[in-house]
Amino acid sequence: MKYNGRKLFKLIFSIQFSNYKSDIFIIFSGWFITIVTMVVWLAFKNAGENIVYDSFILASAIGIGTIRNCLFNFIKTIHDFKQNNFFHRMFSTSLSKTLVFTTMILFNQIVNLFVTGSLIAIAMAFEDQRYLIKHVNWLAFFAGFFLLVFLSNIMAFIVALSCKKIEIAYVIGNIYYFGPVYLLGLGIPYRTLEKSQIVIIISFLFPQRYMLNIMASGWIDDPKMTDNTFSYGGNYWIPYLVSILLILISLIFVIKIFRSLFEDDNKKYKRYSNTKKHLGIIYAIKRASSFDELDQIIELRNMLNKNTEHKLKEKGRMSWKRTKK
Repeated sequence: MKYNGRKLFKLIFSIQFSNYKSDIFIIFSGWFITIVTMVVWLAFKNAGENIVYDSFILASAIGIGTIRNCLFNFIKTIHDFKQNNFFHRMFSTSLSKTLVFTTMILFNQIVNLFVTGSLIAIAMAFEDQRYLIKHVNWLAFFAGFFLLVFLSNIMAFIVALSCKKIEIAYVIGNIYYFGPVYLLGLGIPYRTLEKSQIVIIISFLFPQRYMLNIMASGWIDDPKMTDNTFSYGGNYWIPYLVSILLILISLIFVIKIFRSLFEDDNKKYKRYSNTKKHLGIIYAIKRASSFDELDQIIELRNMLNKNTEHKLKEKGRMSWKRTKK
């Protein structure tokens, strides 16, 4: 089983890396848009009286970059895997669902951490950012960051697995990306947005708002949000509570989707003996549409056969030992 797990991990990781490096649009949108926007604000913050500068602009940039990579870009990865029947081929066998999803999420987080590190490194070229980073409340910042990452990944699964067409998934992903860009502190500063009550009310409709506010409050060392910039009236617990509730609700949705897509279809094959093995082969062959896919099925079958042989040998050794005693 360990052999299969390692091989599956490398396979999924290499597929994601190949897809990522070959997609110029994902690289551009995941890196350069956020970096350029942040640099413009940091470089021209004193260019005129009408330009209002948020001291937590770097925290906002990190949050928006996270939304782009962990939500929008991840939607494309998941949808591609679904369209190629990769999930059905994997999950109709004894291979671990947890391993498949963990590997996908891990790759996504590695990319996001590289982007986050790049944003921080570039921002350190500005003196005021070097001063601010010394006074960051890291507990509050990381609490908001991890909540944002978690919610973004869950939302990506919900959108990608629910939408049959990638165009619809992109539209939804863009709404939850560009909305935060302009309403949550990167494209337009909060100090400008808060002048319009309607805009502030609309911003509450974006679930990422609450996590980004936590990150921003940590960045300026105001974890209890005594500054009324975020419109919580000093009730700093509100974004934490809402963030946790949103994640729990999203988890319920994604669990239902997983069961609908990957478990219900398998029930009709339960009458076969040696179910897990035959189920995978039958289901995969039915959905194969090219010789390449058939080759992948053969490779998968071989992995399962090796695992079965190993288990039989182990049982044989244990039986022999008991007989000898």
